[in-house]
Amino acid sequence: MLTDDHLRSMARWAKAGAESCANWLRQNHTEDSGFEVRSVRCATLGELPDRMPCFDGECVAGVATRFSGGLSGTALLAMEPEDALAWVQADSRSADPLRAFVRLGESVEAALLRSIGAGLGFDLSGESAALREDSVPLILFGTHAPFDALVVCISALVAAGDHVLPVQVYIMVEQKLLSSALAA
Repeated sequence: MLTDDHLRSMARWAKAGAESCANWLRQNHTEDSGFEVRSVRCATLGELPDRMPCFDGECVAGVATRFSGGLSGTALLAMEPEDALAWVQADSRSADPLRAFVRLGESVEAALLRSIGAGLGFDLSGESAALREDSVPLILFGTHAPFDALVVCISALVAAGDHVLPVQVYIMVEQKLLSSALAA
């Protein structure tokens, strides 16, 4: 399992990735965009949702992305559906809200994965991002990962226009792979 030192490292890498997220969002979404990491927590997939924030509603708007490159797993950006729509609509140039949301989610995940991967000495990259609408546990369970898979939850606030919206990014990997990478 992860130690407190490992969690601090993950939080540091996530915060570095947040700067990259904010820069990308300012250039490609709205000039007043921001992305701020509030906390980083972890639990096993089997412990969800008891030990991790998973939103109160039955259904979230999510962008699920498989990633690989030294570690493989799944990243999931999740928001309340109304917040996801507000985030997309902050940029009036978005003609297709669903496609815009997937693009925004995929870009945030990519920035966080690059930063975490750099901290681990890997080049993590996402592939095949897709819109998912269900509860967070059901989306993550739907990957058929083992119940002892490690889920790192990055709780953040995304700002765009007049909105400051909560977002969760879940990064799920097999525990033994992440533990080995952190021990190296």
